[in-house]
Amino acid sequence: MLLVVGNVLSVKRERPTIMTKRLLPSLLGNFLAFWRPSLGRRLTISFTIFGLVIGYFVFIFLAISGTNAFIRLASDTARTYISSISDGGKSDKGDELLRLLERRGTDIANSALVLHGIFPQLKFDLYFQDKGQWQQMYLDDQGVIQSHRIDNAALATELKNVRNERIMSSFPFFYGAQDKVNVKINITGKDDRHRYILAFDIHRQGIIAVIQKNFYKSIIFFLVLLTISHTLGHLFSIRLARPIEQLAHEAMTIATGQYKHRFTTGRKDEIGMLAEALNNMASRIIDGTRERENILIGILIALTRTIDAKSPWTAGHSERVTRFAEAIGRGLRLNDDQMRVLSISAILHDIGKIAVPEQILDKPAKLTDEEFDIVRKHPRAGADIISSIPSYDPILAGIIHHHERWDGTGYPDGLKGENIPLFARIICLADVYDALTADRPYRSAWSSNQTIQFLEAQKAKMFDPTLVDVFKAIVNDIDGRSA
Repeated sequence: MLLVVGNVLSVKRERPTIMTKRLLPSLLGNFLAFWRPSLGRRLTISFTIFGLVIGYFVFIFLAISGTNAFIRLASDTARTYISSISDGGKSDKGDELLRLLERRGTDIANSALVLHGIFPQLKFDLYFQDKGQWQQMYLDDQGVIQSHRIDNAALATELKNVRNERIMSSFPFFYGAQDKVNVKINITGKDDRHRYILAFDIHRQGIIAVIQKNFYKSIIFFLVLLTISHTLGHLFSIRLARPIEQLAHEAMTIATGQYKHRFTTGRKDEIGMLAEALNNMASRIIDGTRERENILIGILIALTRTIDAKSPWTAGHSERVTRFAEAIGRGLRLNDDQMRVLSISAILHDIGKIAVPEQILDKPAKLTDEEFDIVRKHPRAGADIISSIPSYDPILAGIIHHHERWDGTGYPDGLKGENIPLFARIICLADVYDALTADRPYRSAWSSNQTIQFLEAQKAKMFDPTLVDVFKAIVNDIDGRSA
């Protein structure tokens, strides 16, 4: 009793382990199958990445266009300011312009914020040229206008160049990192006695700083962009990859030997051309296969006729059996493919008799046990001959089992009833009918009526009862021999 309980507990402990061993590989296989690289998934991922790249370039474009817009705004505003100042020919405009820019510089920066929020603060420097010497004007801590000479030769050269170019900026390409652009603008009026150069720095914030400053907006923008790009990628994958995947499936189906499959896309592009090429390839395979098959069948039929011709008693036997079997098949309303398999099985059913000596086939007396054992081997011998042809596997059952009996007393496997393949049952009935209605060395031919009576008597013993009834209804139309 304890041993039994122990065994039960052992089984209960082992069952979760077995289930786990089976379940985990299945789940892992499904997970890996989902992420298996496919054309559709690659298109979706590519469009998603493309959308993110587009978002990056949109930021770059806005930063560059905002920089240009701000430079134009600052230039136009400064020129407007300086043209509105009147010195009456007594004083320089630089003092008033510098004070005005200090007061209105914030307004200029705020105006630029609507273009792009990349300018945290601005500080204007004003340069003027007096008697060929460049000087910088600035407000000191007490708000008093001061100026000092420019001794930097490089800066003086830049200011001189701005006098000719009107606007000069250190404007490198923006990659999304924080940087600074120095701008110098010639704002000298045509009536001014001095030349004025306005200089300021534009501090452009990087993409990381912008995201941190506008975190929630950036998240929403990122999600919207990701959704749109992923959706577009999915739609494109459905449009492009799905037909290609179906074509691949059809190609795999054709590769298994199902050459009658056809694929129609309704498209006139390269995918449609590929589908048409696949269909043409399948048609050519069918044509080539049929041609080779017809040649091979012709060879086998010739071999079968040679076997039948070994004895004058069996000449034409296989072809008559085929005719009777086809008549039964039509009575059963078999389809074209089934009729083809039945016909080939019937014509080749005795091909294994090539291994049976003629003296046994033509022996007028009863066969000995040893001789009968040799005859009993001909179904297997025929199957061995045909099994070397891969596409002929469906006909093997009819060849191997055409001597099986409904009651299970036949050979080689002693199959019984409907366990005997249908084609083998049909060939068995057609074979016995032709054998009994033909002369043999050990007896004369039976009449058709005698043979039908024999078939009726052997219902559910040797023959399938349904097939006997079907054959009785059609035998007079197919057998040209006298009753």
